[in-house]
Amino acid sequence: MTTRETARAVRNFALVGGIGFGIEAVMLSALTHWAGWAPWYARIPSFLTAVLVTWALNRRHTFAGRGLERRSTEAFLYVAIQVGGAVVNLAIFGVSLLYWPQLRALPVVALAFGAVGGFAFNFGVSNAFLYGRPRAEVRQ
Repeated sequence: MTTRETARAVRNFALVGGIGFGIEAVMLSALTHWAGWAPWYARIPSFLTAVLVTWALNRRHTFAGRGLERRSTEAFLYVAIQVGGAVVNLAIFGVSLLYWPQLRALPVVALAFGAVGGFAFNFGVSNAFLYGRPRAEVRQ
């Protein structure tokens, strides 16, 4: 990838990530404030929903023409990478809640801190390994 292509991919990945963050933030906030869920439990459905949406958008826009031909295999590997990023994200989320207990009242701030670390991990691994080569056959 050229520098220009990498910059475009980072931009698109960030835009898609912003959409995923918005989905997760809304779900996390709704589940914690209105449904009374603990932040840790609310992260499960909010995370899974955001991952599925971002995979579809990144496959189509950020990494178009790259990655695996088989969507099911690519989706599985994408989710696996996202789980790695989630470990980074959740570690930062947890440390934020631990060291700044006032964030428990507004967990979306801790979510944002974690999202930055998760973003760096997810883009780096996705770009280098999952989407490092062009697809043999691009299906529309």
